[in-house]
Amino acid sequence: MAFEYGSIDLGIRNPFRIEGAIRSVAGALIAILGIVAVFSVQNLVASGEKTAGWVSLGIGLILILWGLWGLTRGLFQLMRFFVGRGAPTSLAKNLSKSEKHTEEDGVVYSAPELEQMLQGRKNLTFVEPSDWFSHLVHSVFRPLLFMPYAYRNMTQRLSEALTQTLFAMLCYGLAWFSGVTGLSDVTATPVLDWLGAILTVYLFWVWWGKRRALDRRFKDYTGGSSVFKIALWIVAAILLPFALSLIHNTVHPLPEMPVSAGSYVFLILALGLITTGLSAALITLRARSINPVVEVAEYRDNWQENIHPQEIFINFENIVMANRRYKEVPNRVYRDFDANLIEEGSDDKGRFGGEMIQETQPVYKEMAVSPAYQWLRVAGTALGFSLLVASAVMLYANIGTFTTLFAPSVTTQNIIAAAESLLYVFTLLLFGMMIVNHVHAFWSEMLFESLMVYFQCTGTYTESKLSTGTSIYDSTRSENTVVRSSLTPWVIASRIVTSSFTESGRHNLEYPRHVLEMHKSEAELNQIIDEIRGFVSKREAIASINNEKDLAAASRIFEVNKQTRAALGEGQDRHPPISQEQLEESGSDTEES
Repeated sequence: MAFEYGSIDLGIRNPFRIEGAIRSVAGALIAILGIVAVFSVQNLVASGEKTAGWVSLGIGLILILWGLWGLTRGLFQLMRFFVGRGAPTSLAKNLSKSEKHTEEDGVVYSAPELEQMLQGRKNLTFVEPSDWFSHLVHSVFRPLLFMPYAYRNMTQRLSEALTQTLFAMLCYGLAWFSGVTGLSDVTATPVLDWLGAILTVYLFWVWWGKRRALDRRFKDYTGGSSVFKIALWIVAAILLPFALSLIHNTVHPLPEMPVSAGSYVFLILALGLITTGLSAALITLRARSINPVVEVAEYRDNWQENIHPQEIFINFENIVMANRRYKEVPNRVYRDFDANLIEEGSDDKGRFGGEMIQETQPVYKEMAVSPAYQWLRVAGTALGFSLLVASAVMLYANIGTFTTLFAPSVTTQNIIAAAESLLYVFTLLLFGMMIVNHVHAFWSEMLFESLMVYFQCTGTYTESKLSTGTSIYDSTRSENTVVRSSLTPWVIASRIVTSSFTESGRHNLEYPRHVLEMHKSEAELNQIIDEIRGFVSKREAIASINNEKDLAAASRIFEVNKQTRAALGEGQDRHPPISQEQLEESGSDTEES
């Protein structure tokens, strides 16, 4: 949706100020490092090291672009957080007349689903895991089921990475154990060294695939691990050492590895455990504040009232629910009313039925978290960007190493040294990105609170005539068609807490919003019923005169009629009185006729 300005502030503040400040500082440091590398080109060229100058220029430009990208993104997070009148995203398609032109791509529910949640006292947000591994993760960490999808997906990805790392280490451990115990002769061959190199590449690939934390496709997690995939991991862990040994002994001897992969494996394991531990701590602290309550307040009754059924729905939408708007923002209408009058046999009786679902404007709700949660977010963001800066420093520090690759007499040792440096740079870069992305999810979450009301009214109605002022002495007369309705209202109200993950930019609050909690709202339900009953009791079934001009005109007509009756009374002697016999004779003639 586009930004829709309103002069009334909705109280939503920029949640990325601290993260943006840290990101800006890291970006500035990396950009400065790149500028230093560029300015050193002149000295290198002047000293006759043109190749080193070109390498320094290339690395300097890379660092400048990298730093400026981080700096501009951090400054963007520090800028104004635009919040329009339509924020955040609706739960379902909003049918309100004032919002029909708005396109919302982030709706995750439908009107029937919201009705099912209210009537059935269930929360369709909490979906059962789909695969074996997800069941295992949710069984170990039970509160995970009631957390937003971003945290559930994050936990599953990290659990998969840890499991794959465990099986890879099992592969290496089995090979080492078989060599030590004499089950195989791998200790006298370069099999273990090659296995360590394969292990390093595999671990890097595993963790690289888990670098993203916040996936906007919350329900469509595709990284699940089936039993078959886990079985393949185990088979590979067992057979790979023996396969390498077989190749070495029967096909072709494996060459010696120039370096040992132990330090790289240790670095990946250490940073992987730090990333997982930090994310697990934040998820655990966030889980302490969850309260997956699914409760609603309900009212059902039968009323006998002189009112047209259509007016009940009109009053409920235009008066009762409009009184509950937050800062005059229109309510979200997920099902619009339609009295659906059906005549039965004649024009003066029939039946009706209609329903409506509305949600008041979601109000920003401060998340109840501990100081440790706040501190860990800051520490995690600082740690992630520190690793990114460290990778940039290492890239700058190895300009000389990379220069040797362009020498006329490049050696294998030069290539190995450059490869080692790049591996360290990319390892720090990978886990710096992972930590930043994972902690960013905890900066992004916002909670909102709103009232969702389901209203259904069914029954029958009949029409009858009601006349007043029919006396021969009355000067005015009122004839009314009265609709007598037998109403069965059903009202359900729930105070809901929803979660959404925001982002800095044009689509800051346009991402999906999920229902996490549903609380009873007895007080608001009672107010709604009192307002409806008050409207019904104050209605007039008989048309009357309510303005002074009509009342004065009726008074004048009454005075004229009064004077006319008085004049007729004075001329009564001009006509002989009617005798009793004449009255009885007239009555008998009337009966015969």
